[in-house]
Amino acid sequence: MPDVLAQLVDEVGADAASLGLILHGSRATGDQSPDSDYDLIRVVTDEAYESRKAARALFERRKSHDGPKADVLYQGVCRLKWLADNPDWWTATYVTARIIVDKDGDIDRLVRAITERGGDAAFAKVPDAYDSYLNSFVRSLKSWRRGDEFGGRLHAAQSGLNLLPTLFGLERSWMPYFDALNVRLPAIEQAQGWEPGYLCAAVLHLLETGDPTFQQQLQARIEDLLASRGVRHEWGDDLEPLKALRFGKHSGSSTP
Repeated sequence: MPDVLAQLVDEVGADAASLGLILHGSRATGDQSPDSDYDLIRVVTDEAYESRKAARALFERRKSHDGPKADVLYQGVCRLKWLADNPDWWTATYVTARIIVDKDGDIDRLVRAITERGGDAAFAKVPDAYDSYLNSFVRSLKSWRRGDEFGGRLHAAQSGLNLLPTLFGLERSWMPYFDALNVRLPAIEQAQGWEPGYLCAAVLHLLETGDPTFQQQLQARIEDLLASRGVRHEWGDDLEPLKALRFGKHSGSSTP
């Protein structure tokens, strides 16, 4: 165990006001580089949290002479409960986190509450995320139809960004930060019957080419998947003419 992390583990264990230690970021997912910092959340009692908050000391950086540094954020129990009750961008921090120290089991329960309630919120947003994906798909194909490659590519890229929370939400899972997608996408692919590595390749293809023919192929698979889970779009017949369009060859248009 690296010295800086070992020191913090010992400190938390000896400090009555410290309840646990959570590792997040690349070192929690196993996707780190040799010089990656340790991103940590030190959970303390609510009294200790309020004291640090008043002193503006909720964050500190620990240096190491012969290893990575550690960035430490202090959180109180009540604050973690609030995060669980209010899923938002911060939820992504916890979906890939790993608990290092948990003195009485409360930290595990709190982190599970954050991720599970975040998953429920993501599931509730699936219809809206799906609608946003389709809206971008429609706008991209309309742009390609009138010869607007710039608009077609941009809307295609946006469709990929809207597709990801749709697919994660379908599994009651909050989408992680982009730099952790490669760790979490395989589980989504397995749950939904995608070929291994397909979703990463598909989104990259949307970002790189905006290929309208590939977009049509992908949209058909997405529609079948969502319908099989009881989620149907509210576009009526508006999509059908666009799905039937035929486009010529485009740069980089090979299917992933």
